[in-house]
Amino acid sequence: MITKNRELCYNDSMKKFSIIFLLYLICFSAFSEIITSEKFNYSIDFPEGYEITDMEQDETTVIFKNKYLAAHALIRVWPESKFKSADAALKDTLSRIKATADYSDAIWRRQKCSIASFESSLLLPDEAAQGWGACIPLPQKKGYLSILSYSPKKVFEDLGQVLVSVLDSVLIDAGSFREPGLITSTFYPRKQPKSINLTISGKSIPTQIDTIDAEASQFVIDREFSVFSFYAANNLPEMYDAWVRFYRLLARDSMERVKKVSFDIYTALREDCEKKDSANPDAALAQTLLYWSQDFHYERKSSSYDKADIESIPAILEGGSSDCDGRSLLLMCILKNCSLESCMFISSQYSHALLGVYLPGKQGQTIKVDDGEGGKDYIVGETTAKNLTLGMMPANMTDRKNWMSVELP
Repeated sequence: MITKNRELCYNDSMKKFSIIFLLYLICFSAFSEIITSEKFNYSIDFPEGYEITDMEQDETTVIFKNKYLAAHALIRVWPESKFKSADAALKDTLSRIKATADYSDAIWRRQKCSIASFESSLLLPDEAAQGWGACIPLPQKKGYLSILSYSPKKVFEDLGQVLVSVLDSVLIDAGSFREPGLITSTFYPRKQPKSINLTISGKSIPTQIDTIDAEASQFVIDREFSVFSFYAANNLPEMYDAWVRFYRLLARDSMERVKKVSFDIYTALREDCEKKDSANPDAALAQTLLYWSQDFHYERKSSSYDKADIESIPAILEGGSSDCDGRSLLLMCILKNCSLESCMFISSQYSHALLGVYLPGKQGQTIKVDDGEGGKDYIVGETTAKNLTLGMMPANMTDRKNWMSVELP
């Protein structure tokens, strides 16, 4: 039991609670969950295994502990009227646990935020803690969200990727589900546009990404693969949940990076797609992009078990190699930016990935995705075998229970 005196130094004592009544689990797929506070409207896409151990009845303070790792998180929501800035709120939070810290300013979601590395002798019983902290202004003046992600100092280096992943997984509004997280945005700020040229269905499409995009995306891939690898290496029950989360965070990071690319593709191809299929131009667009991906240079990113076998989305757009999961993820992000409901499907049994697009009325093989209202049938797209149309999948991969969906809201 974590005590007030050793951990928080807040005035009110911590009380046991029921997750059912105080926090809600919002399912984004059948295998993955995001914890959210409906009172303060923030969410966190935690690595698997984090559990709430204590919380104030008003939800202003929440403590988490990972059941597999010596990794902890503490959330403190401060009233908007109490501080003039996120920096002041974070400094006050850390001062209450007698922490020594180094602070950095950050801009995220067009707001001034604060980040700190810190050490404290009060957070954990009988040993020093080390970690990362951040503070973010919540929309609608709901307050300042301070979050500390920490571990015993002696294992800080081993758990560093997990601790950073927690901070980068904070979500404060709808837009934050589709852009790089606070930490990635701070470490890899936008630099300048980089022109690229895509050839799709015989059309030359000039467009742009940022010069930092490939490097930033690789940072997320390496970090999140390190997090996922712990669950896979130990064959934990949440291993497949962690796998889905790995791709979900890659998709989240990539959406904003390919937003202009998606717009330029849509603008260049829309008229032709309407001519090809006036009744369902969305299906024509998805098919055109599927054919495009099937012509990419095929190459596995890595054959080593300690490195992710997926190329970053910006690198693929620049002409890099790709595999089934990278292509499916790329098309998912582009189509979602074009307002088409799409996802990707992954299978450990088949060691394969497929694109999924929701196209009511389109004939072909589909996989049902639970949406809480009876489910939706997503038509599949095979991105690696040439000349296959939407709705076709390998005959030896048709067992639906072997496929998991990766989705973004």
